[in-house]
Amino acid sequence: MLYRIIKSAIQYRKVTLFTVILTAFFGVYSYHIAPKQEAPEIEAPIAVITTLYPGASPEDVDLMVTDKIEDEIATIRGFDYSTSTSTEGLSIVVMRLHQDANIDKAWEDLRLKMRDLQGRLPHGVEDIDINVDLADTAGFILAVSGDSNEQLVAYGELIRQQLRRVNGVSRIDLEGEAHKEIQVAVDMDQLFYLPLSLDAISQRLQLQNTDLPSGNLQNNQSRIPVKTPQSYETIEDIKETILLASESGSILRLRDIAEINVVHAEDNQRIYHNGREAILLTGYFKDNVNIVHVGAEIDKHLSELIEQLPAHIDVSYVLNQPRDVDQAVKEFVTNLLLGMAFVMTVVFLGMGFRNAIVVSTAIPIAILITLGAMRFLGVEIHQISIVALIIALGMLVDNAIVISDTIQVRLDRGEERLHACIEGVRDVAMPVGTSTLTTIAAFLPLLLLPNVAGEYIRSLPLIVIVSLSASYLIAILVTPTLAYLFFKPELKESKSSPVRALFLYVLTTAMRWRVLTILCLVAVIGLAGFTVTQLGLQFFPKADKQLIHIDITAERFGDLDYTESLAFQVEDIINEFSEVTNYTTVVGAGLPKFFNTMNISIPSQDFAQIAVELDLSRSDFVKNTQLVELLQSEINQMVTGGTVIVTELEQGEPIGSPVRLRVYGEDLDYLYSVANEIQLLLEDIEGTTNVHSNVPKKSHELFIDVDDTRAAIVGISKYDIQREISNALRGREATVLRQSGKEYPVIIKSDILALDSLERIGITSSVTGSKTSLKDLAEIRIQQQIPAINKYNKDKSVTIYSDVLSGYNPVRIQEQLEQRLLTANIQGVGIAFDGEREKINEYFGEIGYSAIFAVLLIFGILLVQFHSFSQPLLILITIPLSATGSIVGLYLFQQPLSFTAMLGIVSLFGIVVNNAIVLVDYINRERSNNVAIQVACYEAVEKRIRPILLSTITTTMGLVPLVLSGSELFRPLSISIMSGLLVSTLLTIIVLPVFYTIVESRLNRQPTLANERTQSYEHTH
Repeated sequence: MLYRIIKSAIQYRKVTLFTVILTAFFGVYSYHIAPKQEAPEIEAPIAVITTLYPGASPEDVDLMVTDKIEDEIATIRGFDYSTSTSTEGLSIVVMRLHQDANIDKAWEDLRLKMRDLQGRLPHGVEDIDINVDLADTAGFILAVSGDSNEQLVAYGELIRQQLRRVNGVSRIDLEGEAHKEIQVAVDMDQLFYLPLSLDAISQRLQLQNTDLPSGNLQNNQSRIPVKTPQSYETIEDIKETILLASESGSILRLRDIAEINVVHAEDNQRIYHNGREAILLTGYFKDNVNIVHVGAEIDKHLSELIEQLPAHIDVSYVLNQPRDVDQAVKEFVTNLLLGMAFVMTVVFLGMGFRNAIVVSTAIPIAILITLGAMRFLGVEIHQISIVALIIALGMLVDNAIVISDTIQVRLDRGEERLHACIEGVRDVAMPVGTSTLTTIAAFLPLLLLPNVAGEYIRSLPLIVIVSLSASYLIAILVTPTLAYLFFKPELKESKSSPVRALFLYVLTTAMRWRVLTILCLVAVIGLAGFTVTQLGLQFFPKADKQLIHIDITAERFGDLDYTESLAFQVEDIINEFSEVTNYTTVVGAGLPKFFNTMNISIPSQDFAQIAVELDLSRSDFVKNTQLVELLQSEINQMVTGGTVIVTELEQGEPIGSPVRLRVYGEDLDYLYSVANEIQLLLEDIEGTTNVHSNVPKKSHELFIDVDDTRAAIVGISKYDIQREISNALRGREATVLRQSGKEYPVIIKSDILALDSLERIGITSSVTGSKTSLKDLAEIRIQQQIPAINKYNKDKSVTIYSDVLSGYNPVRIQEQLEQRLLTANIQGVGIAFDGEREKINEYFGEIGYSAIFAVLLIFGILLVQFHSFSQPLLILITIPLSATGSIVGLYLFQQPLSFTAMLGIVSLFGIVVNNAIVLVDYINRERSNNVAIQVACYEAVEKRIRPILLSTITTTMGLVPLVLSGSELFRPLSISIMSGLLVSTLLTIIVLPVFYTIVESRLNRQPTLANERTQSYEHTH
């Protein structure tokens, strides 16, 4: 069957070559139109459930709302864990699913359960809001800055309308518009003596501004619609609202007892860009579009719009993902092309010109086939997919090298060209296929990693598998076809290679001292085992992006002005750094999600976020980390009154602070004291920085202790009291004023600013209509309150965080903290660590299972190939040899043992056995001709060392650009593959024959030497 396929490919070579060219063109086309992005989009299995309960204390919110939501979501299939925060009038529950959960079904169940729960919540609780759309990352963010918010909004709308027409843009959000409201501040001292309440005033305005359809006036000849206009068209109309009228004709208008003004709403976000007031235009792209092309179109429209704007209006990018993606893709494509050049150079140096041309064609053809396949597989062009091509690059020629080498040997023997091409492929098709399958087997389990990080890197093993499969098809079909056209017999004298002579000399020595060789191997593995303990551990490195963000949490809860003042202090500090090119501040919320691993920020008046764009070329800093640590140190010294954390962007699955632990229990005061004690222990450990916790700072509240007896005597209920106080202090929306296409809420509230004014507030009985002052019904006293209750899986908890300075290991810091906790007097609470170490243990364990699965798959493939248990086990010796090389390489290059480094080690399992397969297959062929075992080993090394070294060097050289790129994510991966492959190849050529002679001579009970030939080898080498 294989004979006929190869013969047909050669005989119908025009069809074969046309098919290859057609496939290549499709690959180029696929690359041109393929969606391009910076990193894979990860669908976060997270839902944020927000519920408003106006006026309720944190304890009431927790008991009456949060608890009930947590009970319901825990029953949803796929539920993993939940966190919650209950503050005054607000419940926020974050629900996380298992990675393998049916996300769509879970969200459907969540909505049904929340809909059912809504009716069981207390009166006054607003509709539960569910947000599961947390994966959307902004495609671009524009800051429009100037002096007047109204003017900025007007120009922002103009830009928004124009850019929305660009094909590929799904939506553009405008953020930062200062919403206004009409505030009616009623004089409560005057109101006390009037037969009115705030509730009654609100109802009066609502009735006065009602807009009901009036119907039509109809007779036999016509039908005329009747229109009754709304009463309120201007603020003056509201001021003139009549509240009371006497029989004598005196009238009480709203303006007589209240101040009516247009003010900014309290829940407004405040946005600044480089210190100037600004709004943000946040754009999102449609799925499956090439955002680089869309970005070019946006730039074109934007440049035309900017020319039309006044000089004092500035428009600049906060985020320009098309530009970043274009730059990142170009850098990785450059690395890919450099890798191709390196590999081809090695091939040309190691083979004849004609042979090198034929072998090298496997690289672009396989890559273009893979690009075409990516379109069908739904894989986008991003840093992971391009790196996968770079990893596969050097392996793409391995099969072609072996097959072309075999064909050339037959041609040199004088065989007919067609026969040499067909039989050359048939000779090695099985071992080459086995080698390809073993490599695929090493990458296959990586497709099944059941976590966010596994989803993040899933395209890497997928693309490697596709490209290797393509390279095998090319090797058995295209390579012999091209060899038939271009190969010629080489009649030149063979010269002894110094490299071959050196390896044969070392092999001869190892064969003579086999026991010593084995002991040396054990020593090397033991040394590698010790070295691995000296490597730092890391989950994922920070992102290679010159963009950081600063999160600010003020101590004063609900004071937007105070939070803004803290943000301005931080701005003053970052302005002193020449590396800072632009910064954008949002007070009262976070910025739109501008990086795929960022968490969604919940709007809060005590929170602000600053995005800072950097240019490290202006300084001596090499990494963001160095600048971040210096900036954090400056802020810590100069800013008080809140927590300010300078944060780098993360890759893979974000974990936040690398050292993190939760303290949980029932007594909040005791939890807080324990958390503070642990925080002090952590601060005392060298290498920690930004040690903080989410312990809320206690605030003061006025507690109104109602005398139920006195209230009942005058016919006033607690509801009457709560309603009037809520209306007075929080306000109540009575109606809406519509002007010029906009709506302005009309808010009725009091002019109360002090405690004595609150005590004099008149409470109207809903039964008798009479009024009584609050001080006659209740005692008002000041007491402390906890402004927020945090929980993890329904347990009240406090989380302590710590960042780690450069040069220190978070795992070791955490171990030191555990030792100190053993001697600390902490009882009655639970402590759970949840930092980088736990992620490493979880994910590295899953990689370990993948490694075991890969080894079993490889063993099964080898078992089918060799029909033996012993020989597959011999070949598997190369795996610990490769791991030894990887560990040494990581240590020499001072790289941590990270998630991607582990991926590199596991990926090696299938790569390194290829050389052993080729070697053992040749030894078996020699032995089938009655050659003694040791002689067969010598001849196998002598004959196969050239393709083995050539394939090793091509794979290694293909990764060189990735090492030189400086990528924090992929350097550990490429170094572990390169060093592991080099060391394992060198040791395989020496150690594997030694083990082979030992094992096979014992199993077959035959002498290992054929004296004459063996002595000849020893004498020669």
